[in-house]
Amino acid sequence: MSDKKKERDLTHKAYEAIRQMLFYNEIVPGQKIKYNDLAGRIGVSMTPVIQALKWLEFRNIVRHEPNRGYYINEVSRKEITEVYNARLLIEVALVPDIIQNLDRPGLKKLKVAFDRYKTAVAEDKYHKRMITDMEFHMTLASLAGCRIQLNILQGLFDVLLLRYSRNLFYLSVMDVSLPEHSDILVLVENKDEKGLARALSHHISGVRDHIIKGMDRLIIKEKESLADLSFL
Repeated sequence: MSDKKKERDLTHKAYEAIRQMLFYNEIVPGQKIKYNDLAGRIGVSMTPVIQALKWLEFRNIVRHEPNRGYYINEVSRKEITEVYNARLLIEVALVPDIIQNLDRPGLKKLKVAFDRYKTAVAEDKYHKRMITDMEFHMTLASLAGCRIQLNILQGLFDVLLLRYSRNLFYLSVMDVSLPEHSDILVLVENKDEKGLARALSHHISGVRDHIIKGMDRLIIKEKESLADLSFL
């Protein structure tokens, strides 16, 4: 194995390991990243860890502060609103190409993705439900055959999964998401372009509004808790 390939493999190993830690809240928003600790946990030197953090910085998951190091970006009501608005624009805009390019293998892939999501909901496994929800939407978007939009969409899901997984856990919309995913699948199968655009718009905007309202409630509760502590 060449030195360059070995270096890329170690960086990829570090990148995937840090993603896992973020997803399972082993490192959380606002936390400073300690290179030595991460390198030891992953089993690599500090160089691959730093390279992996640069990749994550490019995806807006972490930030670098000169002379201080890397930090996990804090959660932001404004940012999560922008993420869902961007998802709304991209996913709905892809609908005409999805319908035009739909074939049997593509429909089969979407049905498999839906079944995986349905199973995750039935098992009530939170992290699995988040991953399979993303897989359903990414599979649907991939049917359009638009690589650039798909890469952008993957980046948006990365922000949601790696920075907001804890918030999304508390603000789950499992009860409405499953039937809405089912409706979306039926509309794709029927090649109902207008119906699919409406259903996707309703679904994504509904989730966005629910998440924002939930975040607002959490902010109010945190302020009330701080106010109560001030009297102690």
